[in-house]
Amino acid sequence: MMDRSALLERRKQATQLVLPLPKHPPRYDRDAFLIAPTNEAAWRSARAWLTSSEPNFIICGPVGSGKTHLASILAEENGAFVSWQSFSGLEVNPDIDLVVLDDLPADDPRAFLLTLEEIAAAGMRAILVGTGHPGEWAMGFPDLRTRLEAIPRAGLDQPDEALLRAVISKAFGDRQLVVDEAVVEFAAPRLPRTFASALTFVEFADNEAARRKKKITVALAKELLMAFDEAP
Repeated sequence: MMDRSALLERRKQATQLVLPLPKHPPRYDRDAFLIAPTNEAAWRSARAWLTSSEPNFIICGPVGSGKTHLASILAEENGAFVSWQSFSGLEVNPDIDLVVLDDLPADDPRAFLLTLEEIAAAGMRAILVGTGHPGEWAMGFPDLRTRLEAIPRAGLDQPDEALLRAVISKAFGDRQLVVDEAVVEFAAPRLPRTFASALTFVEFADNEAARRKKKITVALAKELLMAFDEAP
């Protein structure tokens, strides 16, 4: 059995791992969106809206729950994607009939309502993506609250452990990495319940294994997870 000093040294080495920034941007295509009980209802609602005549749709949920991914799938053919934080005004484009406004709530509810009216006047549809309950996005502005409450919505939850395992396995597969299932089984219950954490774990594991020129093992996963715990 390893003594306390050896354990502390192992932990120190793990927390000193240099975790590189991910090289691969997240995939937001349909193939990367895995359907599970935690998001199936939201997926069905989103697909139903896409073929309806409803002008607006809301996708809401906690950070890391897949909101941006789902919105990207809906807008992949003829949509424009923009973060509200960098939004500087509506640009009408005949090739675009759908606008995704991400990173809501807006800091100015009156400007937000005006933007919704401009999108409607331009004959375009809008997908509104953000955290929290949509009614709170109005910040007490009655006209905006009424508008938001009338919009159909899909609420996403954080992935459960089963979905996290599937995401991790698929992410390793997408990188053409053959990883023992024990690695996935070890990591899934110990990672934060977000898609971002699962994908980041796979990215770090890939990079660190390549640096060491070794396979991705449970031992490496354990080191990475200890480093995750120490990360700011």
